[in-house]
Amino acid sequence: MYILYADESGNTGTDYENKEQPIFVLGGLIVEDKKWHEINKIFNEQKVKITSVLEYTEIHAVDLFNSSKKSIFDKFDWKQNLNTVEKLVDLILTLDISFQYIAIDKKSFKKSLNDSFGNSIKIDPYIYAFGLLYDKISNYLKNQKDKGLIFLDDILTIPEQLRNIYPILSKENNIIIENAMFLSSKDTNFIQIADIYSFYINKYFSIKREYKKYSDIKQQHCMEMYKKLSTKTNFINSDFLF
Repeated sequence: MYILYADESGNTGTDYENKEQPIFVLGGLIVEDKKWHEINKIFNEQKVKITSVLEYTEIHAVDLFNSSKKSIFDKFDWKQNLNTVEKLVDLILTLDISFQYIAIDKKSFKKSLNDSFGNSIKIDPYIYAFGLLYDKISNYLKNQKDKGLIFLDDILTIPEQLRNIYPILSKENNIIIENAMFLSSKDTNFIQIADIYSFYINKYFSIKREYKKYSDIKQQHCMEMYKKLSTKTNFINSDFLF
């Protein structure tokens, strides 16, 4: 059996024009159940060698990239924080996991909806992306001749919306077991790893589409993190929509 842990980046619901978050990414990390304990143990042991703070602190890529005063990482130099996340990415690349994602340009998504349905229909990009990721993961598992479970980061507004589409997604689908279940990201390394993936995929497309401009150091950092995470073709299976 395989387990998918999904996290999102750039979630603003149906606020398609949000200038701070122009791109939405929903990504899923896939780990085989029989390898779960070994991978989790390695990550727990190695992340604290990068910085002891991670023994008791949840990993959020945004806190390392641009820490707020509420973040424990605010007490560190920003270059040190970038170095920390770079080491975390190097660690992630040693793990026996795979990753798939859906990325959406929100303005283009809005235009596509308006062209098809007029401006009276609004669809949360999260729900749209989840349906596509569900299908993508099902095909992946079918090729593995196995089944899987889906865990999502716990977002208060999402569970009720997903209940409406499960009957459609699960019809004649015997690959995914049960509806997606929700976990708090602080309780699992795997959603925190998915957070790093989704964050840098988001940054990459935000920069490539010229929605975002950072300092030269941060710009280069984002591009290098994306390049590293996409080094192995079996590591990233991507779809950029609209």
